[in-house]
Amino acid sequence: MRSIVPFLLFCALAAPGSAQEGPTNQIHYPLSEELGGLLRAAEAAAKAGRLEQAVEIYRGVLDADRPDGVYQVAPLSAGGADGPRRFVGVTSRALRGLYALPPEGKQLFRAKYDYRAHSALREALAAKDRYRALMRAYELFPVSSHSARMLEAAADVAIEAGAFSRARRALERLAAFHADDVDDPTRLLRKRLLCAVGAGDAEKARSLALELRRRHTGRKVDLGGRAQRVDDLTAEALRVASLRSGRSRSGPPAGTHLVRGDARNRACFDFPRIAIGAPRFSPRVFARPLPAVPLRGGRILPGTLPQGSLPARHLAIAHGDQVFVASADALFVYDLRSGERSRRIFPLPRRPSFRDGNPKVQFGAAFERGIVVAPLVEEVLREQDYKGIPIKVKIPVRKLAGFDVDEWRWRWDHARLLRGTPMERWSFPTPPSAEEGVIYASAWAIEGFVDCNVGAFDARTGEPLWRTWVSSGQVEQTMFGEQAIEPLCVPVAVAYGLVFHCTSFGSMAALDADTGRPEWITEYRQIEVRAPRGYYADTRSLQWENNAPLVEDGVVVVTPLDSPSFYGYDARTGERLWEASRRRYGVEPDMRYLMGASRGRVVVAGGHEVRCLDVRSGKLVWRAALRGRLVAGRGLVAGGAVLVPVDRNEVFAFDLEGGRRLARYGLRSTGNLTISGDALIVTGSGSVSAYELKSSAEGRDF
Repeated sequence: MRSIVPFLLFCALAAPGSAQEGPTNQIHYPLSEELGGLLRAAEAAAKAGRLEQAVEIYRGVLDADRPDGVYQVAPLSAGGADGPRRFVGVTSRALRGLYALPPEGKQLFRAKYDYRAHSALREALAAKDRYRALMRAYELFPVSSHSARMLEAAADVAIEAGAFSRARRALERLAAFHADDVDDPTRLLRKRLLCAVGAGDAEKARSLALELRRRHTGRKVDLGGRAQRVDDLTAEALRVASLRSGRSRSGPPAGTHLVRGDARNRACFDFPRIAIGAPRFSPRVFARPLPAVPLRGGRILPGTLPQGSLPARHLAIAHGDQVFVASADALFVYDLRSGERSRRIFPLPRRPSFRDGNPKVQFGAAFERGIVVAPLVEEVLREQDYKGIPIKVKIPVRKLAGFDVDEWRWRWDHARLLRGTPMERWSFPTPPSAEEGVIYASAWAIEGFVDCNVGAFDARTGEPLWRTWVSSGQVEQTMFGEQAIEPLCVPVAVAYGLVFHCTSFGSMAALDADTGRPEWITEYRQIEVRAPRGYYADTRSLQWENNAPLVEDGVVVVTPLDSPSFYGYDARTGERLWEASRRRYGVEPDMRYLMGASRGRVVVAGGHEVRCLDVRSGKLVWRAALRGRLVAGRGLVAGGAVLVPVDRNEVFAFDLEGGRRLARYGLRSTGNLTISGDALIVTGSGSVSAYELKSSAEGRDF
């Protein structure tokens, strides 16, 4: 066994970032083919019964991963006629290999490494961020005698913080892989039930409650020292789910805290069938549209929004009776009932004023634990030219900042917080996502090539929790080799304990939400980035709008900015399930927007058409024409209907099941749609308005 040790050390010290020649564009990954080869050797050794050799190789691979804090990936498939190239996280593949060892192999692991696992457990329990320290320790020693204690301790920390989904992930892994190491299975079952109720999973809560009742005969379940009925626990889980989604009708509305409804970006609002009623307030202007539109007293004149002001780049969030919208350099708040600006959010100090003309940038924020988090311009890289020939162009660098709504002040600013860290040069040009006190955001950094990164941050403090470099690519360049456009970025989606990131540089990735380790990376077809033509950059024609990936029924649907197609990926494995063209024939309209998803279906729209596809197969379910109208923003799914904003200040409603047009509603402006409580919020190109929502019997056209 000593013969592999020098090779492992070489792998550990080898710099990640091997280059890969893609079908059209060059992509760089944190690729380690050496560690991939060792993983294959470990799998072969385990299959041949050489368990001691397999255990030592797996342990060496886990130690060798993350040099300089960068997780590495290994090739999974070479691509070609059978599908795209795929990669797997080195640590993730090693974990699966160790889980698959027979009991005698796991005993060998424990005999050799339990003393190190115990030391890692003690260090993690003393760490400042105990949860992530415990999960990282578990990654290094996943089948030790201390693994069960690591996971249960991590779950206890998460429960104390009210992060029930996070605790649930740790407990589910504990039940799946370490049930034999738990001294009290009933205690584990009670904790899993508590987390299911706290996470709002009524079906799982009922199943666990029934199992707990079977173990202890009686009509009630003992939870937290109190005997409770199964039906009451199920009802409590349903109530929690209602509160978390903003569907609760009791008390003040919780609001819509993410720009696409939830962390899965489904833009799905589970209400009874609804209709749009009278306006609460007419459009309020917070940023000058491009091009300018007629204003009177800070309001858009009805019927004067021109088609040229599209696409709508702003998305709103709401908390209680407050609506928050962001521009490139400021955050604004409006009263959801009246549209009045009762309070002002003062700008961050020493931030430039910037009017952003990039149509592919999306403006929005996230609300989490009392903090509104938004990306705002920190600085603008200056443009340079030589006799009118561009050398450098203006590129805004954007940083996240957190505004405390209770204290009504800026709580943290990444422009200061990330100074002197490896994330200092990161730029965050998209609305972040959030879950249980953690902010997840995609970012780019120019390091020769353009790095695609994902980071996780504490919502209350802005402190980094983890960072992951996914890949590097290139955008159009000037004739002097400088970036000719701001690098592309889209928001992330969060589901199943994973963060899904479309790099906009030819690949889709899934990262572990707790530590940031890559689970899988799968490539897609790109639009070629070409060299400059003469003095000027040869810019690509990017037809998709900036759409966040969405997760529905175990499938990640993504519309990459840099691809002519859209795709469905298996969320667990990264396998490409289907590919569909944005436009199959020249006479067809271009699909541009990802509207939303529900009931195993996903809706896309663009031009004068709406399409609904089966999310598992990608097959067309129905298509509907807009009869002379053009799609003008991101719609949503609510009450079994698809609401599609169109030009001429209208919204069309279509039946999700069959595509039948249900209604047409006239508005004061058009744009992106979201729902908060009993209000529909419309965010146009620099404007926001709100409308009453009523039952379908009460709705009427205006």
